[in-house]
Amino acid sequence: MKQISLWEATERERTHRGNLQGDRTCEVVIIGGGFSGLSTAYHLQKNNCQTVILEKEKVGSGASGRNGGQILTGYVLSISQLTKKYGLSAAKQMLQLTLDSIDLIEEIIQENNIKCDFYREGHLHAAYKPAHLETLKREQERLMKDFSYEVQVVEKAEMQQELNTPLYAGGCIDRNSAIFHPLNYALALANRVEELGGTIYEKTEALKIDRIPNGKVTVTTNEGKITADQIVIVTNAYSGSLHEAIGRSVIPIESIMIATEPLPPDTLKGLIKKNRGVYDTKNLLYYFRKTADHRLAFGGSGRTTSRRDAGRLFFQLREGMNRVFPDLETARIEYEWSGKVGFTREKIPYMGQLEDGTHFAFGYAGHGAAMSTLMGKLLAANVLQLEEGKNPLEKTTLTPIPFYRQHAKIVSVMKYYYQLLDKFF
Repeated sequence: MKQISLWEATERERTHRGNLQGDRTCEVVIIGGGFSGLSTAYHLQKNNCQTVILEKEKVGSGASGRNGGQILTGYVLSISQLTKKYGLSAAKQMLQLTLDSIDLIEEIIQENNIKCDFYREGHLHAAYKPAHLETLKREQERLMKDFSYEVQVVEKAEMQQELNTPLYAGGCIDRNSAIFHPLNYALALANRVEELGGTIYEKTEALKIDRIPNGKVTVTTNEGKITADQIVIVTNAYSGSLHEAIGRSVIPIESIMIATEPLPPDTLKGLIKKNRGVYDTKNLLYYFRKTADHRLAFGGSGRTTSRRDAGRLFFQLREGMNRVFPDLETARIEYEWSGKVGFTREKIPYMGQLEDGTHFAFGYAGHGAAMSTLMGKLLAANVLQLEEGKNPLEKTTLTPIPFYRQHAKIVSVMKYYYQLLDKFF
Protein backbone atom coordinates (compact mmCIF):
# COMPACT_ATOMS: atom_id res chain seq x y z
CA MET A 1 0.00 0.00 0.00
CA LYS A 2 1.44 3.36 -1.05
CA GLN A 3 0.55 6.43 1.02
CA ILE A 4 0.65 8.82 -1.94
CA SER A 5 -1.99 9.84 -4.42
CA LEU A 6 -2.44 7.83 -7.57
CA TRP A 7 -1.90 11.05 -9.51
CA GLU A 8 1.49 11.66 -7.92
CA ALA A 9 2.49 8.05 -8.57
CA THR A 10 1.57 8.39 -12.27
CA GLU A 11 2.62 11.99 -12.91
CA ARG A 12 4.43 12.82 -16.10
CA GLU A 13 7.89 14.36 -15.91
CA ARG A 14 7.93 16.98 -13.15
CA THR A 15 10.08 20.10 -13.20
CA HIS A 16 11.81 20.53 -9.86
CA ARG A 17 11.87 24.18 -8.89
CA GLY A 18 13.95 25.97 -6.30
CA ASN A 19 12.77 28.19 -3.49
CA LEU A 20 12.90 31.98 -3.35
CA GLN A 21 16.14 33.28 -1.92
CA GLY A 22 16.76 36.98 -1.49
CA ASP A 23 14.62 39.88 -2.68
CA ARG A 24 12.96 40.38 -6.03
CA THR A 25 10.12 42.31 -7.65
CA CYS A 26 7.27 41.56 -10.05
CA GLU A 27 3.96 42.99 -11.16
CA VAL A 28 1.74 40.35 -9.52
CA VAL A 29 2.65 37.92 -6.77
CA ILE A 30 0.40 34.86 -6.54
CA ILE A 31 0.27 32.76 -3.39
CA GLY A 32 -0.74 29.17 -4.20
CA GLY A 33 0.51 26.83 -6.92
CA GLY A 34 -2.72 24.97 -7.65
CA PHE A 35 -5.21 25.31 -10.51
CA SER A 36 -6.36 28.82 -9.48
CA GLY A 37 -2.87 30.25 -9.10
CA LEU A 38 -1.52 28.61 -12.24
CA SER A 39 -4.50 29.77 -14.28
CA THR A 40 -4.18 33.32 -12.95
CA ALA A 41 -0.50 33.39 -13.89
CA TYR A 42 -1.17 31.78 -17.28
CA HIS A 43 -3.75 34.39 -18.25
CA LEU A 44 -1.68 37.28 -16.89
CA GLN A 45 1.46 36.13 -18.70
CA LYS A 46 -0.51 35.86 -21.94
CA ASN A 47 -1.17 39.58 -21.44
CA ASN A 48 2.53 40.31 -20.80
CA CYS A 49 2.03 40.83 -17.07
CA GLN A 50 4.99 39.58 -15.03
CA THR A 51 3.98 37.09 -12.33
CA VAL A 52 5.64 35.15 -9.54
CA ILE A 53 3.93 32.15 -7.89
CA LEU A 54 4.88 31.21 -4.33
CA GLU A 55 4.04 27.59 -3.47
CA LYS A 56 4.53 26.29 0.07
CA GLU A 57 5.14 22.70 -1.10
CA LYS A 58 5.20 21.65 -4.77
CA VAL A 59 2.98 22.55 -7.71
CA GLY A 60 -0.29 20.68 -7.30
CA SER A 61 0.52 19.36 -3.84
CA GLY A 62 -2.81 20.56 -2.40
CA ALA A 63 -6.30 19.85 -3.68
CA SER A 64 -5.26 20.29 -7.32
CA GLY A 65 -3.19 17.10 -7.15
CA ARG A 66 -5.38 15.16 -4.70
CA ASN A 67 -8.93 15.43 -6.07
CA GLY A 68 -10.95 12.80 -7.87
CA GLY A 69 -10.26 14.17 -11.34
CA GLN A 70 -13.93 14.88 -12.04
CA ILE A 71 -14.61 18.18 -13.85
CA LEU A 72 -18.25 18.68 -12.95
CA THR A 73 -21.01 21.04 -13.97
CA GLY A 74 -23.01 22.67 -11.20
CA TYR A 75 -22.34 23.26 -7.53
CA VAL A 76 -22.81 21.36 -4.29
CA LEU A 77 -26.17 23.17 -4.04
CA SER A 78 -28.86 22.07 -6.48
CA ILE A 79 -30.19 24.38 -9.16
CA SER A 80 -33.44 24.72 -7.19
CA GLN A 81 -31.53 25.75 -4.09
CA LEU A 82 -29.48 28.27 -6.06
CA THR A 83 -32.61 29.74 -7.65
CA LYS A 84 -34.40 30.05 -4.31
CA LYS A 85 -31.40 31.66 -2.63
CA TYR A 86 -30.08 33.98 -5.36
CA GLY A 87 -32.91 34.34 -7.88
CA LEU A 88 -33.39 32.92 -11.37
CA SER A 89 -31.14 35.40 -13.19
CA ALA A 90 -28.18 34.81 -10.87
CA ALA A 91 -28.72 31.04 -10.96
CA LYS A 92 -28.57 31.12 -14.78
CA GLN A 93 -25.29 33.02 -14.61
CA MET A 94 -23.92 30.57 -12.07
CA LEU A 95 -24.80 27.55 -14.18
CA GLN A 96 -23.21 29.17 -17.24
CA LEU A 97 -20.02 29.79 -15.26
CA THR A 98 -19.64 26.07 -14.61
CA LEU A 99 -20.17 25.28 -18.30
CA ASP A 100 -17.66 27.98 -19.28
CA SER A 101 -15.16 26.53 -16.81
CA ILE A 102 -15.15 23.11 -18.48
CA ASP A 103 -14.96 24.67 -21.94
CA LEU A 104 -11.96 26.71 -20.79
CA ILE A 105 -10.11 23.66 -19.47
CA GLU A 106 -10.73 21.82 -22.73
CA GLU A 107 -9.52 24.86 -24.69
CA ILE A 108 -6.32 25.14 -22.62
CA ILE A 109 -5.63 21.42 -22.98
CA GLN A 110 -6.09 21.51 -26.75
CA GLU A 111 -4.24 24.80 -27.28
CA ASN A 112 -1.20 23.62 -25.30
CA ASN A 113 -1.33 19.93 -26.28
CA ILE A 114 -1.53 18.85 -22.62
CA LYS A 115 -1.43 15.10 -22.03
CA CYS A 116 -3.76 14.56 -19.05
CA ASP A 117 -6.25 11.87 -20.14
CA PHE A 118 -9.09 14.34 -20.65
CA TYR A 119 -12.40 12.71 -21.59
CA ARG A 120 -15.67 14.61 -21.86
CA GLU A 121 -18.42 12.00 -21.61
CA GLY A 122 -20.37 13.57 -18.76
CA HIS A 123 -21.13 12.56 -15.20
CA LEU A 124 -23.69 10.34 -13.50
CA HIS A 125 -25.33 11.56 -10.30
CA ALA A 126 -26.42 8.29 -8.68
CA ALA A 127 -29.53 8.23 -6.47
CA TYR A 128 -28.83 6.52 -3.15
CA LYS A 129 -32.55 6.12 -2.34
CA PRO A 130 -35.79 6.14 -4.38
CA ALA A 131 -36.74 9.47 -2.81
CA HIS A 132 -33.46 10.91 -4.09
CA LEU A 133 -34.35 9.83 -7.63
CA GLU A 134 -37.63 11.73 -7.35
CA THR A 135 -35.65 14.82 -6.36
CA LEU A 136 -33.37 14.37 -9.37
CA LYS A 137 -36.46 14.16 -11.59
CA ARG A 138 -37.75 17.46 -10.20
CA GLU A 139 -34.35 19.01 -10.83
CA GLN A 140 -34.44 17.73 -14.41
CA GLU A 141 -37.81 19.41 -14.93
CA ARG A 142 -36.58 22.69 -13.42
CA LEU A 143 -33.46 22.69 -15.57
CA MET A 144 -35.44 22.20 -18.76
CA LYS A 145 -38.24 24.60 -17.90
CA ASP A 146 -36.27 27.55 -16.52
CA PHE A 147 -32.78 27.03 -17.97
CA SER A 148 -33.42 25.18 -21.26
CA TYR A 149 -30.74 22.78 -20.03
CA GLU A 150 -31.08 19.08 -20.73
CA VAL A 151 -30.06 16.24 -18.44
CA GLN A 152 -31.18 12.62 -18.62
CA VAL A 153 -32.86 10.71 -15.79
CA VAL A 154 -31.92 7.04 -15.54
CA GLU A 155 -34.49 4.75 -13.89
CA LYS A 156 -33.31 1.89 -11.68
CA ALA A 157 -34.18 -0.66 -14.40
CA GLU A 158 -31.84 1.19 -16.79
CA MET A 159 -28.93 1.62 -14.37
CA GLN A 160 -27.20 -1.51 -15.65
CA GLN A 161 -26.48 0.45 -18.82
CA GLU A 162 -24.31 2.74 -16.66
CA LEU A 163 -23.17 0.85 -13.55
CA ASN A 164 -23.13 -2.79 -12.55
CA THR A 165 -24.18 -2.21 -8.93
CA PRO A 166 -27.17 -3.12 -6.78
CA LEU A 167 -26.78 -0.03 -4.59
CA TYR A 168 -28.42 2.82 -6.48
CA ALA A 169 -32.06 3.54 -7.26
CA GLY A 170 -31.36 5.36 -10.51
CA GLY A 171 -29.56 8.53 -11.44
CA CYS A 172 -29.16 11.53 -13.69
CA ILE A 173 -26.66 12.09 -16.52
CA ASP A 174 -25.16 15.44 -17.45
CA ARG A 175 -23.12 15.05 -20.62
CA ASN A 176 -21.16 18.29 -20.24
CA SER A 177 -18.86 17.12 -17.43
CA ALA A 178 -15.45 15.54 -17.93
CA ILE A 179 -12.64 13.62 -16.23
CA PHE A 180 -8.86 14.04 -16.39
CA HIS A 181 -5.56 13.39 -14.64
CA PRO A 182 -5.58 16.50 -12.44
CA LEU A 183 -1.92 16.59 -11.48
CA ASN A 184 -0.65 16.17 -15.03
CA TYR A 185 -2.89 19.06 -16.04
CA ALA A 186 -1.43 21.20 -13.24
CA LEU A 187 2.16 20.27 -14.04
CA ALA A 188 1.73 21.04 -17.74
CA LEU A 189 0.04 24.35 -16.95
CA ALA A 190 2.96 25.26 -14.66
CA ASN A 191 5.43 24.53 -17.45
CA ARG A 192 3.40 26.72 -19.80
CA VAL A 193 3.39 29.60 -17.29
CA GLU A 194 7.19 29.47 -17.21
CA GLU A 195 7.39 29.29 -21.00
CA LEU A 196 5.36 32.49 -21.07
CA GLY A 197 7.86 34.18 -18.75
CA GLY A 198 6.36 33.57 -15.31
CA THR A 199 8.34 32.36 -12.29
CA ILE A 200 7.32 29.62 -9.86
CA TYR A 201 9.05 29.05 -6.52
CA GLU A 202 8.42 25.84 -4.63
CA LYS A 203 9.10 25.11 -0.94
CA THR A 204 8.49 28.82 -0.45
CA GLU A 205 6.02 29.62 2.30
CA ALA A 206 4.48 33.08 2.42
CA LEU A 207 4.83 34.12 6.06
CA LYS A 208 3.79 37.76 6.14
CA ILE A 209 2.08 40.33 3.91
CA ASP A 210 2.76 44.06 4.27
CA ARG A 211 1.33 47.04 2.43
CA ILE A 212 3.91 49.74 1.86
CA PRO A 213 3.31 53.51 1.39
CA ASN A 214 3.78 53.52 -2.39
CA GLY A 215 0.79 51.20 -2.79
CA LYS A 216 2.83 48.10 -3.43
CA VAL A 217 2.77 44.90 -1.37
CA THR A 218 5.62 42.87 0.08
CA VAL A 219 5.44 39.17 0.88
CA THR A 220 8.05 37.82 3.25
CA THR A 221 8.92 34.14 2.81
CA ASN A 222 11.14 31.72 4.68
CA GLU A 223 14.28 32.87 2.83
CA GLY A 224 13.34 35.94 0.83
CA LYS A 225 10.93 38.71 -0.02
CA ILE A 226 8.79 39.67 -3.02
CA THR A 227 7.65 43.23 -3.74
CA ALA A 228 4.76 43.47 -6.20
CA ASP A 229 2.18 45.87 -7.53
CA GLN A 230 -0.68 43.48 -6.76
CA ILE A 231 -1.29 40.27 -4.82
CA VAL A 232 -3.50 37.23 -5.47
CA ILE A 233 -4.21 34.66 -2.73
CA VAL A 234 -5.58 31.34 -3.96
CA THR A 235 -4.77 28.89 -1.19
CA ASN A 236 -8.37 27.66 -0.70
CA ALA A 237 -8.64 25.03 2.08
CA TYR A 238 -4.94 25.45 2.86
CA SER A 239 -5.22 29.18 3.63
CA GLY A 240 -4.26 29.12 7.29
CA SER A 241 -3.70 32.46 9.03
CA LEU A 242 -1.69 34.34 6.38
CA HIS A 243 -4.64 36.60 5.55
CA GLU A 244 -7.10 36.61 8.43
CA ALA A 245 -10.23 37.58 6.50
CA ILE A 246 -9.68 34.84 3.92
CA GLY A 247 -8.55 32.21 6.43
CA ARG A 248 -11.64 32.74 8.60
CA SER A 249 -14.01 32.52 5.62
CA VAL A 250 -13.14 29.03 4.38
CA ILE A 251 -13.72 25.75 6.21
CA PRO A 252 -11.34 22.88 5.29
CA ILE A 253 -13.11 19.51 5.04
CA GLU A 254 -11.05 16.37 4.54
CA SER A 255 -11.78 13.94 1.74
CA ILE A 256 -10.05 10.59 1.30
CA MET A 257 -9.45 8.38 -1.72
CA ILE A 258 -8.28 4.91 -2.62
CA ALA A 259 -7.27 3.41 -5.95
CA THR A 260 -7.23 -0.26 -6.91
CA GLU A 261 -4.57 -2.20 -8.68
CA PRO A 262 -4.90 -2.16 -12.50
CA LEU A 263 -7.94 -4.25 -13.35
CA PRO A 264 -8.64 -6.24 -16.51
CA PRO A 265 -10.16 -3.71 -18.94
CA ASP A 266 -13.23 -5.89 -19.48
CA THR A 267 -13.78 -6.16 -15.73
CA LEU A 268 -13.70 -2.41 -15.22
CA LYS A 269 -15.82 -1.71 -18.28
CA GLY A 270 -18.35 -4.19 -16.92
CA LEU A 271 -18.65 -2.13 -13.74
CA ILE A 272 -18.66 1.41 -15.19
CA LYS A 273 -19.98 1.17 -18.74
CA LYS A 274 -19.17 4.71 -19.89
CA ASN A 275 -16.15 6.91 -19.21
CA ARG A 276 -18.05 9.18 -16.87
CA GLY A 277 -17.36 10.54 -13.42
CA VAL A 278 -19.83 9.26 -10.84
CA TYR A 279 -20.93 10.66 -7.49
CA ASP A 280 -23.98 9.85 -5.41
CA THR A 281 -26.68 11.68 -3.47
CA LYS A 282 -25.66 10.73 0.07
CA ASN A 283 -24.80 13.57 2.41
CA LEU A 284 -21.45 11.85 2.99
CA LEU A 285 -21.16 10.93 -0.63
CA TYR A 286 -19.08 8.44 -2.58
CA TYR A 287 -17.45 9.54 -5.83
CA PHE A 288 -15.59 7.32 -8.28
CA ARG A 289 -14.37 6.83 -11.85
CA LYS A 290 -12.22 4.71 -14.10
CA THR A 291 -8.66 5.82 -14.73
CA ALA A 292 -6.66 5.67 -17.96
CA ASP A 293 -4.53 2.85 -16.54
CA HIS A 294 -7.63 0.72 -15.76
CA ARG A 295 -7.99 1.32 -12.03
CA LEU A 296 -11.00 2.36 -10.01
CA ALA A 297 -10.40 5.59 -8.08
CA PHE A 298 -12.92 5.80 -5.22
CA GLY A 299 -13.41 8.65 -2.75
CA GLY A 300 -15.45 9.65 0.25
CA SER A 301 -15.54 11.63 3.45
CA GLY A 302 -12.49 11.85 5.69
CA ARG A 303 -11.64 13.56 8.97
CA THR A 304 -8.57 11.88 10.39
CA THR A 305 -7.10 12.86 13.75
CA SER A 306 -4.56 10.06 14.10
CA ARG A 307 -2.92 7.26 12.14
CA ARG A 308 -5.32 4.79 13.79
CA ASP A 309 -8.30 6.95 12.86
CA ALA A 310 -7.01 7.22 9.30
CA GLY A 311 -6.72 3.44 9.05
CA ARG A 312 -10.31 3.03 10.21
CA LEU A 313 -11.63 5.56 7.70
CA PHE A 314 -9.76 4.03 4.78
CA PHE A 315 -11.08 0.61 5.82
CA GLN A 316 -14.62 2.00 5.86
CA LEU A 317 -14.07 3.56 2.45
CA ARG A 318 -12.93 0.19 1.12
CA GLU A 319 -16.13 -1.34 2.55
CA GLY A 320 -18.10 1.39 0.77
CA MET A 321 -16.41 0.51 -2.51
CA ASN A 322 -17.36 -3.13 -1.97
CA ARG A 323 -20.99 -2.12 -1.33
CA VAL A 324 -21.07 -0.28 -4.64
CA PHE A 325 -19.14 -2.98 -6.52
CA PRO A 326 -19.21 -6.37 -4.76
CA ASP A 327 -17.18 -7.81 -7.65
CA LEU A 328 -14.16 -5.83 -6.42
CA GLU A 329 -14.06 -7.45 -2.98
CA THR A 330 -10.80 -9.24 -3.78
CA ALA A 331 -9.21 -6.36 -5.71
CA ARG A 332 -6.02 -5.04 -4.13
CA ILE A 333 -5.89 -1.40 -3.05
CA GLU A 334 -2.57 0.09 -4.16
CA TYR A 335 -2.94 3.77 -3.19
CA GLU A 336 -4.65 5.72 -0.46
CA TRP A 337 -4.46 9.46 0.16
CA SER A 338 -6.31 12.42 1.57
CA GLY A 339 -6.74 16.12 0.91
CA LYS A 340 -8.70 19.18 1.97
CA VAL A 341 -11.80 20.58 0.28
CA GLY A 342 -12.67 24.23 0.93
CA PHE A 343 -16.23 25.28 1.82
CA THR A 344 -17.63 28.77 2.31
CA ARG A 345 -20.57 29.60 4.52
CA GLU A 346 -22.83 29.72 1.45
CA LYS A 347 -21.37 26.53 -0.10
CA ILE A 348 -20.50 28.40 -3.30
CA PRO A 349 -17.09 29.74 -4.41
CA TYR A 350 -16.06 33.29 -3.56
CA MET A 351 -13.81 35.45 -5.74
CA GLY A 352 -13.04 39.13 -6.05
CA GLN A 353 -10.93 41.89 -4.51
CA LEU A 354 -10.96 43.05 -0.89
CA GLU A 355 -10.65 46.63 0.34
CA ASP A 356 -6.97 46.07 1.09
CA GLY A 357 -6.40 45.28 -2.59
CA THR A 358 -6.04 41.49 -2.23
CA HIS A 359 -7.47 39.46 -5.10
CA PHE A 360 -8.79 36.05 -4.03
CA ALA A 361 -10.73 32.93 -4.99
CA PHE A 362 -11.63 29.97 -2.78
CA GLY A 363 -14.39 27.68 -1.50
CA TYR A 364 -15.05 25.39 -4.46
CA ALA A 365 -16.81 22.78 -2.26
CA GLY A 366 -15.72 19.76 -4.27
CA HIS A 367 -16.17 21.40 -7.69
CA GLY A 368 -12.75 23.02 -7.89
CA ALA A 369 -11.40 20.81 -10.64
CA ALA A 370 -13.84 22.64 -12.89
CA MET A 371 -14.26 26.10 -11.39
CA SER A 372 -10.72 26.99 -10.32
CA THR A 373 -9.27 27.41 -13.82
CA LEU A 374 -12.04 29.84 -14.75
CA MET A 375 -11.65 31.70 -11.45
CA GLY A 376 -7.99 32.20 -12.32
CA LYS A 377 -8.95 33.71 -15.67
CA LEU A 378 -11.48 36.02 -14.00
CA LEU A 379 -8.94 37.07 -11.37
CA ALA A 380 -6.47 37.90 -14.12
CA ALA A 381 -9.11 40.05 -15.81
CA ASN A 382 -9.70 41.88 -12.52
CA VAL A 383 -5.99 42.46 -12.03
CA LEU A 384 -5.71 43.86 -15.54
CA GLN A 385 -8.91 45.87 -15.03
CA LEU A 386 -10.51 44.34 -18.09
CA GLU A 387 -14.24 44.86 -18.33
CA GLU A 388 -15.62 41.35 -17.88
CA GLY A 389 -18.78 42.32 -15.99
CA LYS A 390 -19.70 41.25 -12.49
CA ASN A 391 -20.73 37.70 -11.68
CA PRO A 392 -22.73 36.36 -8.71
CA LEU A 393 -19.63 34.83 -7.09
CA GLU A 394 -17.78 38.15 -6.70
CA LYS A 395 -17.33 39.59 -3.21
CA THR A 396 -15.70 42.75 -1.90
CA THR A 397 -16.12 41.86 1.78
CA LEU A 398 -15.95 38.54 3.60
CA THR A 399 -18.00 37.60 6.65
CA PRO A 400 -16.13 35.30 9.04
CA ILE A 401 -17.65 31.89 9.63
CA PRO A 402 -19.19 31.76 13.14
CA PHE A 403 -17.22 29.76 15.72
CA TYR A 404 -14.40 29.36 13.20
CA ARG A 405 -11.86 28.30 15.82
CA GLN A 406 -14.11 25.37 16.73
CA HIS A 407 -14.67 24.33 13.12
CA ALA A 408 -12.98 20.93 13.52
CA LYS A 409 -15.37 19.94 16.32
CA ILE A 410 -18.37 21.31 14.43
CA VAL A 411 -17.41 19.40 11.28
CA SER A 412 -17.11 16.16 13.28
CA VAL A 413 -20.58 16.67 14.77
CA MET A 414 -22.07 17.50 11.38
CA LYS A 415 -20.55 14.40 9.81
CA TYR A 416 -22.07 12.24 12.54
CA TYR A 417 -25.43 13.93 11.89
CA TYR A 418 -25.13 13.31 8.14
CA GLN A 419 -24.30 9.65 8.80
CA LEU A 420 -27.59 9.33 10.64
CA LEU A 421 -29.48 11.05 7.82
CA ASP A 422 -27.91 8.74 5.22
CA LYS A 423 -28.78 5.69 7.28
CA PHE A 424 -32.32 6.41 8.39
CA PHE A 425 -33.82 9.05 6.08
